[in-house]
Amino acid sequence: MNDRKSRTSGQVVSGALMLGLATVVSKVIGTLQKIPLQNIGGDGVFGIYNAVYPFYVLLVVIASAGIPVAVARLVAECEAAGDERGSEKMLYASCLLMSVTGLIGFVALMSGAEAIAGWIGNRHTVPAIQSSAYALLVMPLAAALRGYNQGRGEMNSTAVSQVIEQTGRVTVMIALLLYYTSHGAPNETVAAGATFGSFAGGVCGLLTMGIYWWIEHRKQRSRKARKREEAIVDAADETLSVDVALQAVRFAEGAVVLDGTPPREGSGSPTLWTWMRRLAWTALPICLGAIVMPAVNVVDVFTVPRLLLEQGLSEADALAQFGIYSRAFPLVQLVTMVAGSLAVGLVPAVAEAVRWQDEQQLRALIRTAQRWAWLLGLAATVGLMALAEPINVALYTDNAGWTAFVLVASTAVSGVFQAVTAALMQGMGAVRAPALHLLAAACVKAALNVWLVPAYGIAGAATSAAAALALAAALNAVALARVSGVGIAAWGARSGQLALALAGMAAAVCLAAALPAWLGATGRSGAALATAVGVPLGAATFAALAAALGAVTPHELAAVPRIGPRLAAFASRLGRRP
Repeated sequence: MNDRKSRTSGQVVSGALMLGLATVVSKVIGTLQKIPLQNIGGDGVFGIYNAVYPFYVLLVVIASAGIPVAVARLVAECEAAGDERGSEKMLYASCLLMSVTGLIGFVALMSGAEAIAGWIGNRHTVPAIQSSAYALLVMPLAAALRGYNQGRGEMNSTAVSQVIEQTGRVTVMIALLLYYTSHGAPNETVAAGATFGSFAGGVCGLLTMGIYWWIEHRKQRSRKARKREEAIVDAADETLSVDVALQAVRFAEGAVVLDGTPPREGSGSPTLWTWMRRLAWTALPICLGAIVMPAVNVVDVFTVPRLLLEQGLSEADALAQFGIYSRAFPLVQLVTMVAGSLAVGLVPAVAEAVRWQDEQQLRALIRTAQRWAWLLGLAATVGLMALAEPINVALYTDNAGWTAFVLVASTAVSGVFQAVTAALMQGMGAVRAPALHLLAAACVKAALNVWLVPAYGIAGAATSAAAALALAAALNAVALARVSGVGIAAWGARSGQLALALAGMAAAVCLAAALPAWLGATGRSGAALATAVGVPLGAATFAALAAALGAVTPHELAAVPRIGPRLAAFASRLGRRP
């Protein structure tokens, strides 16, 4: 029994690690796909896409967020109780519920596209809004299937389907971009083709989950058939008649009661409606917490393009400016996403320390996580700001919107810190605070947009983004310090050494940015060379200076998974301990 439990535990851990890796890979694909989108479609198409996509994400979250977690939880309860019929009913209930909510979302987007475009303040977004609606027909259903498999401890199917979904989405998006641009289609049609990739990706993900479910369903039927035959043989060996043995087996499976009649649906077996109601109430609080971040992004969609019109821009020019404003966000989101994914791995350890009331371990975990979030967030911010021009040219062909790019890049530190502290608070059971803080940040963002965008354009929008995310990070830090006792002095120590390490990193990156001019490389190729050299050079310079100056101690380096001991030994050899 212990061996079996150990194997099961190992399978769950392995599946969880694979799911985490697949989530990172799929998010990286989803983030970086915006680069070929801008390169092929241009700033106009990029602006339309970025105006529609956050709103579409919000509706997808409303339609399906919380469902995988809720389904996994309820299915796991059924599996633990040996209630296979309950698991199957949970699957059917979730699929029915998700099909209904997805259909409602589809109808709402298709019929309300004109109204939504009016809220955005740009009629060019109508085709893209309607195109994105089709994904709501398949993505919620795929979410239900993923939750069912996760509840049964089968993470591989979810991991594979997520990567296939994103790959299919980007492939179809690029194919349609190339097709429409080669035929001279208008920007709104090209953007609609790009958003249609979400439906294609959803179909790929749903088909993958369906194949996994079909294979597992056949395996289950084979196992049940073997158990049935074994039970009949065992009963016959005990001199029972085959008919009596067969009835005993059917009774054990829940197909009949003692008098040979099927059980009534209400006699101890929850109805499909009951399962749907339980699922909805379980998923509702998770969904409410999940919609906050997409709601923050929607603030820009409903304010920036409309406010840019007050500067005298046309609708097309306003969307092109909105596309330029959005250039740095994929890079910042990539940094934040990686940090957030790593921080999620700390949640079980934090929760365990809280459960065992191990305050020393809890404070050590929080102090280390906040310290690394501060270090890596600052390093990413300085690097992106120093390389703003070559990155902008290398990825987007020109240096338009450099000021906005730099300001948005400055949000990397607050974004990383907000993501890490939110994960830590969730591990401690404080799930409401991060959502409320992001909601406050969204309100500040909207107010600052109204004040700054008419006067300063996209630079004003970028300034409001930096202020709003800094507010969310600060509120998280205060709340976490209050509940954990770990204050700023714990994770903000050795700031002088850190500042010197960051200054050295910035100098190295600036030298890399000047390298193409010395070599005679110009244009996009020169910018790509500066970026390719500057990123690793900056990272290596910061790491070496941080260790040499004592901004990072060997003890902190030893906490890094896998390579930590070697990094700590390197720092010790430098002989500079604080």
